[in-house]
Amino acid sequence: MKHAVHALVIASVLAVAACTQDDTDPPAKSAQAPAISTTSTAAASNQASALDSSAASASSTTAPAADGPYLFDLLQRPDFAAAFQALGGAKDLPEWTQQGGTSTPAQKVAVDGKSLLAAGGCKPHDCPSERIVLLYDEKTHAMWGVFARRQGEAPVDVSDGSNDQLSWLGEPSDATKDELKKKLYYPE
Repeated sequence: MKHAVHALVIASVLAVAACTQDDTDPPAKSAQAPAISTTSTAAASNQASALDSSAASASSTTAPAADGPYLFDLLQRPDFAAAFQALGGAKDLPEWTQQGGTSTPAQKVAVDGKSLLAAGGCKPHDCPSERIVLLYDEKTHAMWGVFARRQGEAPVDVSDGSNDQLSWLGEPSDATKDELKKKLYYPE
């Protein structure tokens, strides 16, 4: 009990300290596309080791979360934007997809032995209704994706796809479809 109280006090002090830090100098934006970096904490290293050992037998795995570029940043890159515009079905998507919508940092994933960049976004102010996930091969500039649109009344939980209409973009393989669904319904 005594240790739990000490832990609570320490956690509270750390939370207050984190909230009151002065952020007067935000990071400068770069004209180049941001590079994907990996975290270097001991916890991330342990997590990466655990993922590496389980990934050896899997054909489709996800790397630990990294602070990668957002979908709206990627759409500013000429190579990514060209692949998106050439993607079968992209012309029929809502306008917000052209700007990237609300998104989280992209991640590196492996599908069929290839390293791909996974980026996703959703309709601003209404994420459960429309979502997109794209997989991009930075070497070949190939791209595949899935667009999900909720039909009728559906749970707000995005991991419940029972009322989703899925539109496959490009011609993804079965393994690629599995990774797209994983990123769509169970984002990290």
